This record gives sequence, structure tokens and C-alpha cells, in this order.
Amino acid sequence: MMLTMRYLLFLCLALFIVDNAKGQPATNDTARVHQLIESAREKQQQGLAEAAERDFRQAGELAEQLNFDRGLQLYAGYYCVFLYQQVRYEEALHMGQLQLEVSERLDDKPRMGYAYNNISLQYQAQGKLRQAAEFLMKALEISSEIESLTPRDRSDRRKYYNNLSSLLLDMDDLEKGKEYALQALEIAEELQDTLAMGRSLVNVLVAEAMADDLNAAELHGLQLLAIGQSLNDIQTELTAYINLSDIYRRQKRYPLALETYQKALGLVQKAPPGNEVYILSGISSVYKDMAAYGQANAYFDRALALAEMELTKPKLIELYLSGAEIKERMRAYQEALLLRKQYEQLNDSLRNQETHNTIQELEVKYQTSEKEKALAERDLKISEQRSELERMNKWIVVAVALLVLLTILLLSGRLINQQKRKTAASEQANRLLEAQLRGEETERARTARELHDGVASILSAAKLRIHARNGEDAAAQALVGELIETAVQEIRNISHNLAPEIVLNEGFAQAVQEFCRRVNHPGLQLECYVVGELPKLDKNTELILYRIIQEAVTNTMKHAEATESIVQLVGEGTRLSITIEDNGKGFDLQQLKHTGIGLHNLSSRMQLLRGSHEIHSAPRKGTSIYIEIDALHTTSQPVGKLETQDFV
Repeated sequence: MMLTMRYLLFLCLALFIVDNAKGQPATNDTARVHQLIESAREKQQQGLAEAAERDFRQAGELAEQLNFDRGLQLYAGYYCVFLYQQVRYEEALHMGQLQLEVSERLDDKPRMGYAYNNISLQYQAQGKLRQAAEFLMKALEISSEIESLTPRDRSDRRKYYNNLSSLLLDMDDLEKGKEYALQALEIAEELQDTLAMGRSLVNVLVAEAMADDLNAAELHGLQLLAIGQSLNDIQTELTAYINLSDIYRRQKRYPLALETYQKALGLVQKAPPGNEVYILSGISSVYKDMAAYGQANAYFDRALALAEMELTKPKLIELYLSGAEIKERMRAYQEALLLRKQYEQLNDSLRNQETHNTIQELEVKYQTSEKEKALAERDLKISEQRSELERMNKWIVVAVALLVLLTILLLSGRLINQQKRKTAASEQANRLLEAQLRGEETERARTARELHDGVASILSAAKLRIHARNGEDAAAQALVGELIETAVQEIRNISHNLAPEIVLNEGFAQAVQEFCRRVNHPGLQLECYVVGELPKLDKNTELILYRIIQEAVTNTMKHAEATESIVQLVGEGTRLSITIEDNGKGFDLQQLKHTGIGLHNLSSRMQLLRGSHEIHSAPRKGTSIYIEIDALHTTSQPVGKLETQDFV
């Protein structure tokens, strides 16, 4: 029976860029949306389904109230995955459609592809294979339009290929199903993503087992098990056990098959819903092949009780057929006839020739589009080569006009020299800026040490001398002591702000949070949020970013007359986003661009870091500074989890 061999794992790797919502809601409100989503995902991983759903719903309601499209897009994608894992396909389909609607509104092509993929999975689970194929092909079309693929783009394409493989295997198209599974596996190996390799391996071994290539299927099953155990990924390990058990059954190694199913049962409580039915139906098939029909019937009835709620439509086909055979052996002919009718009805609706032809036609169109794209690129290269030959011929003819040619060469040389001088000037400016920043940090560190070790020590000594003078006015001594203590504390604060050790020793995020804590006071409520895992940056970059935040907050305190301010650090992969906002009096950005030294310093430092920045402000409307930097420009980052069927 192919039920357990056709078992596919659905998980989600969805990455979204945290951005300002439409209508510019308060940043602390948008941060709350992200916090709720992160909390829901953590509870989902811990198996706390009810608590996770509460947080998901709160995040969605808050995003809708704020008209926060980016947050709504993030919520819809993650909640879609949650609902799918809870076997609530219709609700998950609604979330996928919401994800598509928001992505279209934002004109966000990559995330439109994610939504198409997620919708396809819901239709496949409901047995609507034609609609599933149509939406999956739309995701592949978006992927095909990308000319220069990033690792993330290649990872997305791997998911789409893997899901297309699953769809073709549901239609019993073994050759095409294995072909796309191998393409997905090849991309995972190029990305050196071990978990993605495992999830692509599932469809490879399924195709091999369906084609009775059991030795190859067993080797891939053991490889999948090793991946799951090495990464401590329960779902991958469970999938490996279920598939290996069915391979052993096909090899007639029945005791080993039952033993392996028992190992799977030991893990089922730690995995998402929908796994137990595969194990029960698999054990039933083993006993059926052993002619132990009583035990087979008992396990089948337990599996059938779960199947209607937990199994996708394509997986119900084999369960009905196996059950009909068992009931016949048990002489329960009426039940056998009913199961046989259910099998035939579902098989005809899912695997009819029209649906199969439609899926094949869509797949052929996609392949044709890919081939036409390759041909167009080849023709373009040929055209460029011909144009180059024509240009060479023209230069040969024009060579007789030597004076004109020499003039052109002289002009070209002058332009090249000018460009070189501009490049050299830009590099020199960067070097000068680096030297200036190093000098500033050195001077800050020296001043901080002198303040801390010199002036602060003298004031502390003066305080001790005053307290040591007995018999004088005690109230006056106390007042002077308090003033000295205040001065000492103020000097220490200044030395902490000047010294770079807090960034170098405690880390960037901790340094920013500590700085915000120090400057927070009743007149200015300053909040600091850290969302996600911040990428690793070199210490020079962290120090420059810390000084930028420090200067921006200091300007807010001095000039903005603000009562509330926020500093938000958001990590997404290799990208770091920084938002600094206040509700102060703002300023005319166009006017300040010509006179503001601070804005010029910010632009110079961001150019040095190869980052980008935006400043939004207007009189009486506060100020917002948005900074983004890619850690790949300063440090190297490893690549690396995908699944048998993948959400995005």
C-alpha cells in the first residue's frame, strides 16, 4: 500500500521584510504585531496550539486595525501554516488568499509567489488537483521571471519543484514526479541546506518505492533518518520511520516493519497532528500482508476513525482500497462494498484523465516557457556577437580617418582618467572618514578615561573630605555632598556614552538597550525593541551604528521637545533594520538638507557601511529615521530547512 509512502511533510519557512505599515501607525503598535506573531510561533513549536492561535488572532486583529499591510501579510502566511498543520484546510485556504490579496496590494511579487504556493497546497489537500496545479504554476512563473537568482530565490524554487513533484506523484506520474524531486534535491545540495536535502529526499524515495526500486528507496530512507536524527528534527525522523516501515513491508520483512512502526509511534506525541493515522494504516497493511486479518481489521478501524479528519483526499484513496480488501477477508461484504465504492468514486474524481491532462498541459507550458527563455538568451548572445563583428568591420573602414580615431581615443582617455580620479577621490574620502571616525573614538575614549579617572576621582575625594569635617554645618555639608555625587554620576554617564567598550565588550544590541535605559527619564519616555535575531557584524560596523543611534537620540533630547521616542532593531537573515522615531516638533527636511551637518554625517557613515537610510520629518509631525544594512558586506554568513511540501 502506498499510503505511508505518499506521506509528505508540510512546514513553513517564510521570511518577510519588516517595513512601515501603510498609513504610518505608531511604531510601538507595529512592533506589538511582530511580538504577537513571534510569540505564537514559539508556542506552536512547543505544541501549545490553543495559546498559539490566540496570539495569531490578536496579531491579525491589531494589524487590521492599524492598516498595517506588512504585518497582515506576515500574519496570514504564518497562520496559514498553523491551520494546515491543524488539518483545517478550508481556513488555511482563506489565509492563503488573504496573503495573496495583501501581496498584490503591495505589488510584492516574491510574496505573491509564496501565496500561490500556499493556496496550491490547500487545494491539493482537499483533492482539487487541477486548481492546485494552476496556482503552483503561477508561483513557478514568478520564480522564472527572476533573472539573477539569490540563494533565497533558489530556495523558493526548490520548494515549488518539490511541491510539483508531490502533485505529480498524487497523479501516479512517477517519472515526472521523480524528475522534479531530483531537481529540488540538486538545488538543496548546491545551497548546502541539510534539512532541505532531507525533505526533497522524501519524494525521491516515494517515487522509487512506487516504481518497486526498493533497494534505492531504502538507502534514501536511511539517509533521511540520519538527517532527522543529526538535526534533532522530530518530523523528519518520524517521516523517515514511516516510509522505511512501508519499504520493509514491501520487502516482506514484516517483523522489521512492525518494529519500525513502533519507533514511529514513540515520536507521534511530539509531532504535529495528522501523523498517527499513517502509522495505524501502515500497521494494518503489514498484518494484512501477513494474512492476520483480525489484527489488520482492528488497526484499520482505528485509522479510519482518524482519516476523515486528518488525511488529505489523495491519501484517502489507498486507505479505502486497503480497507475493502481487509473487510472482504473478514467476510464483512457490505462494509467492503461501501469502501470499494468510496475508493472508486474518489479515485475517479482525483485521477480522471481530464485532470491528468490539465496538469500535464500546465507542466508542458511551464517547460516550454523555460526553453523559450533559454532560446531567447541564446539568440541575444548571437545577436550581440553579430553586432560586435559589425562594429569591428566598421572600425576597420573608419581606420583610414586616423585623425578622427586619434581624437576619439584622446577624448576616451580623458574621460577614463576623469572617472579614475573621481573613483580615487571617493576612496580617499572614505579613508579620511574612517580615519576621522577612529580619531573621534580615540579622543572619546581618552576623554572618558580622564573624566572617570581624573575629575570623578577628585570630586569623590572632595566629597570624602567634606564628610570628614565634623562640627560644621551638617546641612550644608550634606547639600554639597549631594551636588558632588550628582556631578560624579553625570561624569560617569558622559564617560559611558563616550567610551566604546560597552559595544566592544557587551555586544551591539545590549549596548543600545543600555544606552536607552540610561537616557530614559520622566520627560522623555524612550523605548527600545529588538525583533528577531540580529545578524553578526564586525565591531567597527557595530560601533558606527551605535554612534549613529546615540547622535540621533541626543538630537531628539536637545531639539525635538519630544515626550515619546522609540529605537527598534530588527534582524532578518543577513539584514539589519534600525528605526528611530519621536513625536517631537519635527523640522523642514528640505531646508535642513542644505545646512544640517548631522544629516551629512549620517549620509557619509551610511555610504561607508554600504547601507541605506531614509529620514521623514515635517513641522509638528515628529521625526522618523530608517536605516538598513546587509551583513554580507562586512561578514560572511552560512547558508541553510525545507520540507517535502513547503509553505513560504
